[in-house]
Amino acid sequence: MMDKQAVSAAFDRYVSLFDPDTPGILSKQRHSRIVCGLCGQLAQALGWSRADQDLAWVLGLLHDIGRFEQARRFHTFIDYKSMDHARYGVWYLFEQGHIRDFLPEPEPERDKILELAILWHNAYAVPGGVTGRARDFALLIRDADKIDLFRVYAGYLDHPEQVWQMSLKDLGRQEISPKVLAEALEKKLVHTEVKKNALDFFTGCLCQIFDFTYAPSLALVRQQGYYQKLLDFQPGNPQSARQLDRVKEKIHEVI
Repeated sequence: MMDKQAVSAAFDRYVSLFDPDTPGILSKQRHSRIVCGLCGQLAQALGWSRADQDLAWVLGLLHDIGRFEQARRFHTFIDYKSMDHARYGVWYLFEQGHIRDFLPEPEPERDKILELAILWHNAYAVPGGVTGRARDFALLIRDADKIDLFRVYAGYLDHPEQVWQMSLKDLGRQEISPKVLAEALEKKLVHTEVKKNALDFFTGCLCQIFDFTYAPSLALVRQQGYYQKLLDFQPGNPQSARQLDRVKEKIHEVI
């Protein structure tokens, strides 16, 4: 049986290596805690075994382990401007062997599931070569991560100046870039490289809804209400409002 208390204590020891005054450290600690709870909750709702529920919990706790070093080195969470936090996490945990700080006893199948799920949790899609239980867990962490992303983005609406360096009124004056709008209307995730402004990133967040795998995940999205707060945002720019309304029509087809 997994000693979740020991894993939790090891995680807190790792986070304590970083200056809590570094922007993002405490928010990522909170995010990791929330996502690990969501992973366990979703695994239970899906009828997974108790062992797999515990493994899902650990995956949620460790999926963003690379974010802390990213924040310390680069003071940003934008991967293309700094480093791929998932690949760093895999390097730290599995290539450097620090997974043993959290799970002292080697279990090759379990460790490989964690490695693959962490590696692909932030990718545009999980590669087809990732199959079986590893794929199940990779898709689970992606769902749980996005559920909490909506909480984070809903908070951005309360403090837009701190995130986008502009008011909501100014955000609503922007227009959605053509490539972003095209991907959104195809009910796809929006590629980061086509996003040009803050409204593009906001639209990209909304489009995360198109990438959910498990029905209990969407049920949690509805239950929490953060996503509805995002949907309630209406730009003041008539052109932007029309663009976003078209995207919302597609969203209402899936939620």
